[in-house]
Amino acid sequence: MPIERQPIINLLRAMAGRRLLVVGDFMVDQTIYGEASRISPEAPTPVILVRETRRQLGGAGNVVRNVDSLGGQVFCGGVLGDDDTAGFLKELLCGVRACQACCMVQEPGRKTTLKTRVVAVQAGRAGQKPPYGHQQVLRLDEETPYPISSESMSKVLDFTASVLGQVDGVVLSDYAKGALPIPLLQQLIGLARGAGKPVFVDPKARDWHRYRGASVLTPNAVEAEAALGIPFSAPEDALNAGWERTVQDRLEELGLQALLVTRGAEGLSLIDRLGFHHFPTFAREVFDVTGAGDTVLAAFSLAAAAGVSFPLAAQLGNLAAGVVVAKSGAAVVYPFEIERDLDARHFSAEAKIRSGEEIAAIAESLRREHRKIVFTNGCFDLLHAGHMYLLREAKKLGDVLIVALNSDASVRQLKGDGRPIVPAEDRANTMAALECVDYLVVFDEPDPMGLLRQIRPDVLVKGDDYTESEVVGAEFLQSYGGVTRLIPVRQGIS
Repeated sequence: MPIERQPIINLLRAMAGRRLLVVGDFMVDQTIYGEASRISPEAPTPVILVRETRRQLGGAGNVVRNVDSLGGQVFCGGVLGDDDTAGFLKELLCGVRACQACCMVQEPGRKTTLKTRVVAVQAGRAGQKPPYGHQQVLRLDEETPYPISSESMSKVLDFTASVLGQVDGVVLSDYAKGALPIPLLQQLIGLARGAGKPVFVDPKARDWHRYRGASVLTPNAVEAEAALGIPFSAPEDALNAGWERTVQDRLEELGLQALLVTRGAEGLSLIDRLGFHHFPTFAREVFDVTGAGDTVLAAFSLAAAAGVSFPLAAQLGNLAAGVVVAKSGAAVVYPFEIERDLDARHFSAEAKIRSGEEIAAIAESLRREHRKIVFTNGCFDLLHAGHMYLLREAKKLGDVLIVALNSDASVRQLKGDGRPIVPAEDRANTMAALECVDYLVVFDEPDPMGLLRQIRPDVLVKGDDYTESEVVGAEFLQSYGGVTRLIPVRQGIS
C-alpha cells in the first residue's frame, strides 16, 4: 500500500480531539542513567556513577501519553497498589493534559508496577538527550502479577459504564500484571461493543479466547506466533497465502475484525476479513524500541476511532513507530514529527515552513520533550556564506533550530524601498533546503518579540556585530533562564 501524504495529513487533523478510554496495567518506568568507567572489585560487574534519574508513565500509561501527544483526549481506568509509586503515578497522570477523567483504584497489599532500568552511558555524555553510547545493563521489576479483587473489578466497570457514552473507542492494554483478569476483560468488551464502541487490545496472554469480541488485537510477532503457531517473525516475502486463510478463520472464531502484528524491522502486518496488508519500515537508525508497541496501539486506535479504514490506520501506526524508535526510552510521537518524517521520504523542504500558530504548537511539544530549542532571525536577503556559517554554528547549540524570516513588508520597513531583492517565498524555500534548519517561520513585524514569547527558545543566536544589549529578546530570554549567543561574523562578508 503506497504512502500518500495528503490522506495521512488529513487523518492527523481528524484525530485531534478524538476520545479513548484506556484500561489496563498502569505502571511507572524509571530509568537511571550513569557513567560506567570501571569494573567493580567485588564482582565482574560495571560500577555505574549515577548522573540522572527519569520517571514516566509506562504500560497503559505510555499509551495514554501517546494519545495525548497525538492530539487525542483520554479517560483512564486501572488498579494500583497502596504505595508511594501509586502516588507518583497519579501525579504523572495529572500532568497529562488530555486526561479527562481517571479511576485509579488503590488495592491494599498490592504493589504498583515499577520498572527500573539501569543504563550505562559513555563517560561525559550522560546529560545528552538522547544519551550517547547507551547500554542497558540491568532491569529491576517490582510488581504484584496477580488478578485484582472482585471489588476492584466492580469499580473499574462502574467507571467504564459512566464514561462510555463520551468516548469514540476503548483501548485495553494487557501487560499480564493482573489489572485485566478474564471476567473483567469479557465484561469490558461486552459493555463497549454493546454501546457500539470499537475495542483495541494489546494482548499478552497466549490464549486469545479471553479477548473474544474485541475489534482488533495488536500483538507483536512473538506473541502472535505463540498464539497462532504462524512464523510472523519471518521476512514478509517468506509469508504466503497459506496462513492467511488460517488467520482469517481464527478472526471469525474469536469474533475479531482484524489482527495488527508489529514485526520489528519487518514493519507491520494487518490481516482482516479482506486479506493481508503489509507495511514495511523505512530505513533509519534505531535508537530504542522500548514502548514502540504502545505508540502503534495509540496511533492505530485514534485513527480507527476517527473513522478511517484499518489499512490507513495501520499505515499511520507504522509511521508513528518509525519516529518513536529513533528516540530514547518509552517516548511519544507528535503529529508534526510524523509529517516531517513523511516529507523526508519525499525530500520536501517545504514541510519545514510553518505558520506562527503551528510553530508555537511545535515549540510547546519540543519543550515537553526537554528538547533544546535554538532561535535566530533575520532578513537573509541574498543568502551568503556568512549566513550559512551562522546557521550551522547555531544548530550546534541545541537540538532544534528555528529560523524566523522577515516578510517582504517587514524587510521594506527595515531596509527601505527596493528591498528585498529576493521574495520571501524564495528566501524561505532556499533556507528550508538547508540541513541545519529544522523549522522556518515568516513574520511581518519589524522584530521577532511576538514569536519569541510564543516559542520561548533556550538559546537566541545573532552575529557578534551586535552586542547582547542590542539583541531584541535577549532580556526576555534571561527572564526565564534562556541565553543569548553571539556567533563571530565572517570577515569580509556582509
